[in-house]
Amino acid sequence: MKKLITILVLFFIFFAGHSQNHRNCGTMASLKSLQDNDPLLKKKMARIEQDTKKWIKNHGHEKQKSVIIIPVVVHVVYNTSSQNISDAQIQSQIDVLNEDYRRLNSDASNTPSLFDTVAADVEIEFCFAHQAPNGGWTNGVTRTHTSKSSFDLGQNDAKYTSTGGHDAWDRDKYFNIWVVPAIKEGSMGGILGYSQFPGGPAATDGVVIAYHYFGTMGTAQSPFNKGRTLTHEAGHWFSLYHIWGDDGNACWGSDDVEDTPNQASENYGCPSFPHPSCSNTSDMFMNYMDYTDDVCMNMFSEGQKQRMHAAINTSRSALLTSGMCNIVSIDKSSAESVVKIYPNPSKGNITFDFGDINTKGKTTVRVYNSIGQLVFEEMYQDIASLKSIELPNAVNGIYMIHIDSEHFNIVKKLEIHR
Repeated sequence: MKKLITILVLFFIFFAGHSQNHRNCGTMASLKSLQDNDPLLKKKMARIEQDTKKWIKNHGHEKQKSVIIIPVVVHVVYNTSSQNISDAQIQSQIDVLNEDYRRLNSDASNTPSLFDTVAADVEIEFCFAHQAPNGGWTNGVTRTHTSKSSFDLGQNDAKYTSTGGHDAWDRDKYFNIWVVPAIKEGSMGGILGYSQFPGGPAATDGVVIAYHYFGTMGTAQSPFNKGRTLTHEAGHWFSLYHIWGDDGNACWGSDDVEDTPNQASENYGCPSFPHPSCSNTSDMFMNYMDYTDDVCMNMFSEGQKQRMHAAINTSRSALLTSGMCNIVSIDKSSAESVVKIYPNPSKGNITFDFGDINTKGKTTVRVYNSIGQLVFEEMYQDIASLKSIELPNAVNGIYMIHIDSEHFNIVKKLEIHR
């Protein structure tokens, strides 16, 4: 009897540990919860689906006039200091989004020839928002300490300040992304992320990702440390369904995309090609909307591109003119009036003149480029009233300089002309 119990315990431990290595997306569970709470949501989404198909029929094969730019705000909600992920880790995630949605990912060459002809440059890019809802400048990141160690997708508590999370910014102007300690559905944990399809409530619109699966460095954990969890969940936000159609292995479900093969169910890990099901030549298991490991994902299809463009031109069209990626002027405080930066424009060498402002203690200088990428960061103890720095790798353009200390917080605009 003791031997049997030991075997069962070992089996449970193995199974629990093994199951955590499988991708677990909470989007469909979140959708069901939203529909249970709003009986009209199904009809609303049916109308959106009609608009999507109509747009694809009329415009799906037209060449895109320009790349679509989506303004992003990342809400970091943390319980411990390790969960308060760095700007660099956040940047690594946005870099992955831009690479994956432009088919500039380094593993694009891994797409099998069977699918290479339909692999798409989606022509969507993401930038950090530079304008906050109050009109001031932002680097596109908010940080909120919470007493919670996990958030429930059914309650959407990560998306409300009143429940320990952070309120969404206007969904017509921003793509909201929350990074949280952990995600659960009731008593079940281990969810990597979840998204909200077009049509859901404005207050909860966006994507939630657990901090272990965000970006490519820092706290990101294998096999989900290549940033593909957000690539997948953003696909849902753009109206993409799972590639197998969520039919429970029945072969009748559909993702409403013509050029993705009919597929029995989700794939995990890294299958060998070909990997057939439902009488196809092979599942498109390397598609971002399957459940394979990050390292095995490398493509969206042309049909998925059409569906995403339909979403951004219909149900999410307000984002096309939000302008939140544009640099805005900053209201100057008295400290900002005193502090000088010269030369400006600069060739990359600049000097800060703090005048008679108190600079005792720690002062951090951060420099961001026009798309919100951190290009310089340094912390100084008792910084001198005159301090020079070099930006040797900065190319021509507009930069925002953040100077933060216990005495003042200053934002300055810098132009570099080499």
